[in-house]
Amino acid sequence: MRDRGIHVLSVCATLALLFTGHLAFGQTADSSADDEPIEEIIVTALKRETKLLETPLAVSAFTGDELERIGADGLEEFLQFAPGVSFDRSVDGQQRIYIRGLASIFGNSPIGFYIDEVPFTALTVTLTPDLRAWDLERVEVLRGPQGTLYGASSLGGTIRTLTNDPVHNEFQAKVDLSYSDTDDGGNNQGLKAAVNIPLIDDTLSLRLAATDEAYDGWIDSVKPLTGVNEDDLNEFDVTTARAKLLWTVTDRADVVLGWWNTDSKADAGNLADDTFSTNNLLNPHQTLDVESNLFSAKVTVDLDWATLTSSTSVLDYESGTDFVDFAPGFSTTDIEITSQEFRLTSDDDGDLFWNVGLIYIDNETFIDFFFNLPGFFVNQSTQDNDSESYAVYGEVTYALTDTLDATFGLRYYNDEVTRNDTQFLVAQPEIENKYIDWSPRFNLAWNFDEGRLLYGTISKGFRSGLTQPSIALAAAGFIGIGIDDGVDSEDAWNYEIGTKLVLADGKVTFDAVAYYIDWSDLQAQVLLNPVVFAFVNAGDAEGMGLEVVTSWRATDNLTFTVSGNINDTTYSDTVTDTFGRVIFDDGDQLQFVPEYTVTAAVDYMHPFDNGWRAVARASVEAVGDRSTTDDSLTSVDGDSSTRFNLRVGAENNTWGIYLFAENLGDDDNRINPAGTALARGYASRYRPRTIGLNLRFDY
Repeated sequence: MRDRGIHVLSVCATLALLFTGHLAFGQTADSSADDEPIEEIIVTALKRETKLLETPLAVSAFTGDELERIGADGLEEFLQFAPGVSFDRSVDGQQRIYIRGLASIFGNSPIGFYIDEVPFTALTVTLTPDLRAWDLERVEVLRGPQGTLYGASSLGGTIRTLTNDPVHNEFQAKVDLSYSDTDDGGNNQGLKAAVNIPLIDDTLSLRLAATDEAYDGWIDSVKPLTGVNEDDLNEFDVTTARAKLLWTVTDRADVVLGWWNTDSKADAGNLADDTFSTNNLLNPHQTLDVESNLFSAKVTVDLDWATLTSSTSVLDYESGTDFVDFAPGFSTTDIEITSQEFRLTSDDDGDLFWNVGLIYIDNETFIDFFFNLPGFFVNQSTQDNDSESYAVYGEVTYALTDTLDATFGLRYYNDEVTRNDTQFLVAQPEIENKYIDWSPRFNLAWNFDEGRLLYGTISKGFRSGLTQPSIALAAAGFIGIGIDDGVDSEDAWNYEIGTKLVLADGKVTFDAVAYYIDWSDLQAQVLLNPVVFAFVNAGDAEGMGLEVVTSWRATDNLTFTVSGNINDTTYSDTVTDTFGRVIFDDGDQLQFVPEYTVTAAVDYMHPFDNGWRAVARASVEAVGDRSTTDDSLTSVDGDSSTRFNLRVGAENNTWGIYLFAENLGDDDNRINPAGTALARGYASRYRPRTIGLNLRFDY
């Protein structure tokens, strides 16, 4: 699969080099412009096009041009600039993303994740795929529960990754080369390319994009049994390839066919002690291989009075972890998601706007686990989780006055889940559960002056319920404790008030949201015996916070941006296990949740008379400490962290060359502590100081 990605990449790069001529690279700001306002971004978070600063929703947006300008490779390099977003990247190749403190490491993901129109939700697994930030149209982060438009697993919010569609009648090509060195690690290389090829004027166009990235490790492995140590253990390689075909059938109908492949390998994770070492007895050497293939078809038909959209997709995601040290074993996760959505969206004329939709998803997550501890036992178990769900939703917006809009939406969700387990290759009884949910949304938006928006929202998000592992039912029966064969869905009611202001002739923007979230029926794990956990609904939590994003274009060439979140999400009940031991106390801060996130950036551009311009960007990300409860029910604290990044270079309308530094201050603090008592003292860490060179061009 790696060879296939490199082949597509080489084709894109060759075409780009052959056709390089007049280039439009990076920002195309006119250096002679005076008092130019901050560029407006168009988003589709409400299933229709709206201007970001006129959208009555807590949403952050990052354009593809912006991501390439700042040199972002993966999602974690920019998503924290959306206030309230935090990461757990204990191993490269996949990550957990949390928004507004609604976090969990088991069950379905608490965050909705979309690749174009395709939903990604793994059953009983909270991971999200490691997409690379290349040749994207836009990434949207919808903060807060989004159950009405985006359904299950949008409990804390939704992330939408939108790739570039082909463009008719225009050849485009671009290439990005990078090389860097990591302190106490090794060298890293990246090659990215994309090309847009018109095939038939006004009718058929093809777009190809590919990446090939290799990162050396920076964590050393100490092996006390053999006395042989291994340096720079956690290497990471990832390739991607994407193809999209646009067919304009008529002037009213378009078809977009897509394919996206990702293939990655991570040698060990990013867990280490304070010396950036790992002991293989307590934290075994694990390799993670991930491959995913996404096939999609989107049909859009203009009916004059409305737009009909059909989205069909098949997603195949496979990940495998090998334990290669003293206790051989493996764990594989195979996810297959088939989805079909129909959506009808009215035109935007008049005082009434509406959209209605129907979506069907067939989701299977199969997990196979094998563990061999020589001289003790061999265990092989499987989990086969199947979900067949459908949802009907609708939302209508009506202009009550020239300045006041009211919105009401509702979603009905029906999910039938089955689980078939084996233990020691012995089939266990099938478990079936059904989950039904109604998720409304109410919104009032007051445009009290041009560039002045005030809005209030009441919305509900939910996370579907879980079926109980068969081993948990057996263990509970053995010790005489009754537990249900499934746990209920989670609900999160969100109450927020926000404002968006455009000031100083468009040179200053201000976006602020205050929110309160009532989170009920939290899904938790309780200990049945020293090694077996069961799922329960264990009480409630509540969260409140403030999010702020502001940008100031001080001059035509100098822009400041600051974003931040203060979050207080706590348990409303005391949670105990089956032995009466307290897992969480009433009032404890929620696990994995930092109490604050703050980011700031300054961008500068200085033009020269010869067509070149100097560019510079400095940014900082500060994240509060967070804690986790490991499998011995002991709370372990992490550290606050601060990461500085710097990027300087020169560019014209043909070339760009940049020197960059990531984690310039070499922050080595503990981000997320390990979730197992055997690895106590270990935590995920930022990659140490990395300095490199980046060469880019665009045609």
